Amino acid sequence: MQQFNIGNIVSLASYLYRSNFKKFSRLSLFAHLWLIVPIYGWAKFYAFAGLISCLAFSEISGQPETKVAKIQIKKRFWQFLITVILVILICLLQFFIFYIGISIIAGIIYGILATIFGAISQPINQANPFDNTIFRIIIIPTAIPVYFSPLWFYSRFFITDLPLAIEDDTNSIGAIKRSRELSKGLTWRIIAIIFISFVITLPIQILGWLIYSIGFNILRQLISLLLSGDWANENEMFISALPLMISNLINGIILMPFWQSIKSIVYYDIICRREGFDLKIRDRTIELTSD
Repeated sequence: MQQFNIGNIVSLASYLYRSNFKKFSRLSLFAHLWLIVPIYGWAKFYAFAGLISCLAFSEISGQPETKVAKIQIKKRFWQFLITVILVILICLLQFFIFYIGISIIAGIIYGILATIFGAISQPINQANPFDNTIFRIIIIPTAIPVYFSPLWFYSRFFITDLPLAIEDDTNSIGAIKRSRELSKGLTWRIIAIIFISFVITLPIQILGWLIYSIGFNILRQLISLLLSGDWANENEMFISALPLMISNLINGIILMPFWQSIKSIVYYDIICRREGFDLKIRDRTIELTSD
């Protein structure tokens, strides 16, 4: 099978999102409503996300939707939450180890350069460490990998919910191992897909923040009129909670199907190329990706 390029993947995800907007949005709405319920609701949230991925995979692969897949996801809904928790813990551990390691290396380099150039006599100003030239030289190349390393670590687990939702006889550990195995050697490609997808969805996120800003200002003015301006000033954080929740809910409902579609296509692309997944894409999909 010919490999999808990044543009094909994003375009195809957009197509799947538009053609299944009503169905995917309804599932996304149910998923986000479940977030109100602690733990159990969170498990349902990720199970609904897995279901959207499964449906998107069925669409791209040309397989009919089956009740068996939906039943399997319902049976494994706790596994989806466990998988997310494990992925977060693994990424945090990797980031912590990387951060400690790069900090030690940066400290050693600073000590060597400071000794060579005689900067030890000029200690770092705690108020403004960037006054120190050597500190500036070291901190910039150090900060860049630290800042982007979480995305690097997460890219290896980007498709963990797909094996859990689609493949038989697997669990959280198996899905994590499967994701690492499939994404091996494709880290930069997955990062590029995530980045481009983020840029495409940026207008929607900006719109969400505008809704939050407008809603916050309206709510604050109403409270100032009904109660007092002083009370509103003292409780700005409390007042901002409701519009923030509403804007995040709207963003989540709109964007979840798109991201789950992206994951499904990435997963499909990888298993086709690496494992000879013998399925034909539907004619309309071929026409789209050949544009």
